[in-house]
Amino acid sequence: MAFRSERVLLTGGDSFTGRPLVEALRQDGHEVVTVGRHVGEADMAADLLDPDEIIGVIDQVKPTAIIHLAAITFAPDQNFHRIYTTNVSGTASLLKGARAFAGQLNAVILPSSARVYAPPISDDPIQEDYLLSPADHYGASKMAMERVAQLFSNELPITITRPFNYTGPGQAAQFFVPKLVAAYVAGEDVRVGNLHVARDFSDITTVVEVYRRLVSSPKPGETFNICSGQPVLLGDIARLLEEITDNRITLTVDPSFVRPDEPRVIVGSKRKLEAAIGALPEPGIRMTLESMVASASFVAAESSRP
Repeated sequence: MAFRSERVLLTGGDSFTGRPLVEALRQDGHEVVTVGRHVGEADMAADLLDPDEIIGVIDQVKPTAIIHLAAITFAPDQNFHRIYTTNVSGTASLLKGARAFAGQLNAVILPSSARVYAPPISDDPIQEDYLLSPADHYGASKMAMERVAQLFSNELPITITRPFNYTGPGQAAQFFVPKLVAAYVAGEDVRVGNLHVARDFSDITTVVEVYRRLVSSPKPGETFNICSGQPVLLGDIARLLEEITDNRITLTVDPSFVRPDEPRVIVGSKRKLEAAIGALPEPGIRMTLESMVASASFVAAESSRP
């Protein structure tokens, strides 16, 4: 049970992160109201690009905490207008709307991304004070979102998070790990990018735990990485999936999936985050993959039933 029950307004409640987070917050004793484009996928409908609609929703809900998960999260999305409109203008509208109710808010949590950082020049863990210089439009949109948030930082209790990669059951198949899991479960060959690079992967349960703690114990004005602190070679993920599923498939490198001058290792530092909210559980990549294989196998079995 949380130390203090909050009334949480959460955007993106039907997302990969939103679904388990809503459940966890409610289990903690918080009241959670989700807002999205349509009732059904959310408790309340509102256009997140319209500050007047946001003001109306906040006035009705009277939240004491806001978590803004609604965003374009798939980095290769090349629809520039959609990326910037959603990630920057959408956040600006939400914050403008929230400003009218600043006195009742204990926490406003804004997920950014580790892609705001410049490509690393060493294998050292990236800390929050590392150079910001995104290499793609997704990262640029998140950096712009952070800059917008700074304009409201004197009025709102904003905390920014910068998640590195994270995965788990329920993540969309367009992302690398669930794509690979689906291929191994089905025993089907798949096209991949560079498997000789190492990246930082957290489990979705760890990310949810971070947001649970930040709601119960807000850290306004702070920016935190969310990461495991452990680099994982992408080729090792494939080898683990081969062991877990006992399936051998062919992985073909598709040049269109390989980014030029891709850093060999990208790993984050979680030192600042854990100093602020305590040590975090981290299942490890094998346990995460096992849970994803079990989930994908169940879905495949259910879909094949007459």
